[in-house]
Amino acid sequence: MSTNNIPMLRLIKAPIATVVLVAIWLMLTSVSYYWNQIIISQSTQKTIQAKGLGGKRMVEILLRWTTKHQQIYVPISAHNPENPYLNTANKNLTREDGKKFTQISVGRMLEQLNESFLDPTFSLSLISLKPINPKNKVKGWQKEVLAHQLTPTNDFKKIINNQFHYFSSFVANDTCFSCHDKSQLEPNNTLGGLVISYDISELIEQEKPLHHQNLMIHIVIFLLMTGISLLSLNGIRRLVRQLEYEKANRDLIIEEKTLVLKTEIQQHKEARSALQRYSTHDPLTGIRNRRHLLESLKNELRRYQRYKSDFSLLLIDLDHFRQINDKYGNECGDIVLKAFAESVKESLRESDIFARYDGEEFAIIATNTKIDSALRFSEKLVSHVNQETVTYKGYDIALSISIGVTAPSLLNKLSSEQLLTSADDALNTAKVLGRNCAIRAD
Repeated sequence: MSTNNIPMLRLIKAPIATVVLVAIWLMLTSVSYYWNQIIISQSTQKTIQAKGLGGKRMVEILLRWTTKHQQIYVPISAHNPENPYLNTANKNLTREDGKKFTQISVGRMLEQLNESFLDPTFSLSLISLKPINPKNKVKGWQKEVLAHQLTPTNDFKKIINNQFHYFSSFVANDTCFSCHDKSQLEPNNTLGGLVISYDISELIEQEKPLHHQNLMIHIVIFLLMTGISLLSLNGIRRLVRQLEYEKANRDLIIEEKTLVLKTEIQQHKEARSALQRYSTHDPLTGIRNRRHLLESLKNELRRYQRYKSDFSLLLIDLDHFRQINDKYGNECGDIVLKAFAESVKESLRESDIFARYDGEEFAIIATNTKIDSALRFSEKLVSHVNQETVTYKGYDIALSISIGVTAPSLLNKLSSEQLLTSADDALNTAKVLGRNCAIRAD
């Protein structure tokens, strides 16, 4: 089977296979590239959020500590003045040495913590829709977050101009109401929210080389796998071409051997046909031989016995043939025999059987012919041969024949041997009577 009949091999051999291969690797590496881009971005987002979550947990620890000690006092100074909006018992205290202290709110504590951070972009603050100090009321998108999106079970995150804002609800407990009224609770039953803000520009900048490395790695992978695949494709193509070449050579060898085999078969048929012909035909004259004559004679006798189908047997002798051989040679004798056979065949019917019986003796089985008709035919045949001459090396050689005619109706015992003996007796009588005549058997 040709490789062109196999779809996969046909695709491999086609020029489009290269394009398909490059397209497959481009698609695979592109999908992998974009997937890794998403993973890198998600990793950065998780890092950013982890930083905000860490700040939230730190504040929660501070709040628990503050809640445990109930109040926080700091020395009164220009930086820490008395808070006019804080209405609590023992808001101000005087130490024994006369130094005065004032209580600060959690929000103020976070402000002072912000001042202590080494990272100026990092800040902690508390926001509320109902702050103790009306000046601290939030506006804009932060107000929308507090009113509609921030709940005790749902934190909120927002990035604005590379600034990450992490919002977490500030849930009230009993200690909170020492400074706040319950009327300050917001719609979501919280006092407000904790806001942790910090700059993420550095993290974004750190992410860029990862994206670049991801791009370069996938370009290298694409080029490497495409190169390996194309080399493999070319190798497969060379292998296919080699297989096709070997197949073509094998087909050529098979074709040549088939041709030789066909020739040998034809020669064998011709030899067998020739052998079969030689078994039934005389090689010199081309007419039937003695073997075929005897077989045909038996068949005709069986037909005669079964159906009473008349036939006659003519035994013919070429007169003075030995003298022709002695005078002109065997070559001339062969020419005379062949010329005689051709001359007799012109007078025969298609159903008649003409055979060379022995040497210069010939026989004719005249089917469906009674003895009288056979005798008349024999006389005409004698006359016909008399008119024939054979020219050999300038010599004209006249021909004549003697014929003995018989039929199974003349015999007492039916057999091919008796029939041949009867015809031979009649032939000998013709020879005694001077030859060149036809004699009927008694």
